[in-house]
Amino acid sequence: MANKKVVLAAVNARYIHSNLAVYSLKANAGEYAPQVILCEYTINHRREEILADLYEQKADIIGFSCYLWNVEYVISIARDLKKICPGLEIVVGGPEVSYHPEQFLSEYNFFDMVIVGEGEQTFSEFLDYAIGGNGSLADICGIVYRDGDKVRRNAPAEGINIEKLIFPYEDLSNMENRIIYYESMRGCPFLCSYCLSSIEKSVRIKSLEKTFREIDFFLRAKVPQVKFVDRTFNCNHEHAYEVWKYLKEHDNGVTNFHFEIAGDLLKEEDFQLLGSMRPGLVQFEIGVQSTNPDTIRAIRRVMDLDRLRHNMRKIKAAHNIHVHLDLIAGLPYEDFSSFRQSFNDVYKMKPDQLQLGFLKVLDGSYMNEKKEEYGVVYSTLPPYEVYATNWISYEDVRELKQVEEMVEVYYNSFQFTATIAYMEHFFPSAFELFQDLGHYYKENNLFERKHSRISRYEILWEYASGIREIDTGLLRETMTYDLFSRDYVKNPPAFVRQKGEDEKDKIRHFLHQASEQGTLPEGYRNLAVKQLYHMLYVDTFSVDMKLLIDTGEITKKSSYALMFDYRHRSPLDHSANILPVSGEYLP
Repeated sequence: MANKKVVLAAVNARYIHSNLAVYSLKANAGEYAPQVILCEYTINHRREEILADLYEQKADIIGFSCYLWNVEYVISIARDLKKICPGLEIVVGGPEVSYHPEQFLSEYNFFDMVIVGEGEQTFSEFLDYAIGGNGSLADICGIVYRDGDKVRRNAPAEGINIEKLIFPYEDLSNMENRIIYYESMRGCPFLCSYCLSSIEKSVRIKSLEKTFREIDFFLRAKVPQVKFVDRTFNCNHEHAYEVWKYLKEHDNGVTNFHFEIAGDLLKEEDFQLLGSMRPGLVQFEIGVQSTNPDTIRAIRRVMDLDRLRHNMRKIKAAHNIHVHLDLIAGLPYEDFSSFRQSFNDVYKMKPDQLQLGFLKVLDGSYMNEKKEEYGVVYSTLPPYEVYATNWISYEDVRELKQVEEMVEVYYNSFQFTATIAYMEHFFPSAFELFQDLGHYYKENNLFERKHSRISRYEILWEYASGIREIDTGLLRETMTYDLFSRDYVKNPPAFVRQKGEDEKDKIRHFLHQASEQGTLPEGYRNLAVKQLYHMLYVDTFSVDMKLLIDTGEITKKSSYALMFDYRHRSPLDHSANILPVSGEYLP
């Protein structure tokens, strides 16, 4: 056996992400696994740092995992790496290079080989050739490689029996504060035209016994989050139900499990099980993409929108599962007006987060085949994002980009929930609210600047207080509620009502009494009043804020007090635990 060193390099989008592919390749490399080193970076690293680090590895073979977000970065690193290490063999794999590998190798002559599709078996066979000296490249299925001046493609590899795959994680010492990715199945039964998962129409599912055994590893380690990368996790109801049941029965009180599901496929027994779970044990991402029936048909998607609405109401009623709904702008038959309707339809379902994405025209997808018929104009470089179609103009796309950013800042951040719920009353729909807010940002050159959390509140105050007929007193209350729901702000912005000394004394008196009576939340008892005053925010409001957030209803109260507890936060949005204050404290 040759003493060769192999490096698998992953360039992730962010530090908290990890790359399941390289971990699985190493785990399934058989006897050669000890000679495989994993190196993970992010696209935020300086290119020169990654280049230097890979050079210092003194590897004989380096493999890169290529995706939309990193392929240009990988190409630039590999080009220079080959210059300073001309004898280095550079191998690539992943969805971004699997669909036109001959063209890729012809265009970039510093890459030596492409692993097409699933890589575990192919990579293992390649190492047996490159390190063990067994066989030849011509015998390895699933590769495209250089043979002198020619580029050769071998027969495709067969689909992997995932039941036989070795679990990719040995220890998690380098995974602190990172999302861990896991799969219990491969493939997808649906045919969505924009998605590469539609190419493989079969679904291969791990046995429940193997899945449970692997889940136990994460539970014992008490990792913060495990993200299932399965496409449409609940496409097989029995598998999904049994996994969710196992998670409930073996909940460690810490780990969160993320699933991408089809919301309209949930059944009554699912709701009974899910509704009994610890808040934050699981979270769901549901791809709605559009509510336009013509669009849904054109993208070959199957969805019962009425059933989804019904199921969303049932999930939300339990108040224990974070739900993230997705939309895609730029799909066929969806013009600006239609997308606005899709946005409003989805917004009314009250998702915890609403992801406004843009069509990406991917090599190998059915959408790529239809791009000329649909008049799709998209970026030349990754991520191949839509600029215009037969139905939507570039100007429309730019407008939607502004809406997207406003939704990210003022809705998905969970920091402005009461204020946005109040402001919705002054616009025809939620879409128009975020659209108008985007116009305000653009007119005042606010998109070009970096903003602190406090400055985002100040900008919203300036904008909202200028809305005709708005009650600035109530606006002041909703913004104060939102601001202090996140943290105790010791130097609050000017819109926060200043308390007089009499009111401050009443708060101190209340805290003193509550401390003596043992009625403060756990973790605050036996502390001095001076400490408590700067740890527990107490204020009065004239509107039921929770009702406003949940339903949009403005219900006036004579005056009621709330206490904001920051040591006990919601596992769904990380907001403070907000408790009503009884008669001991009345302003």
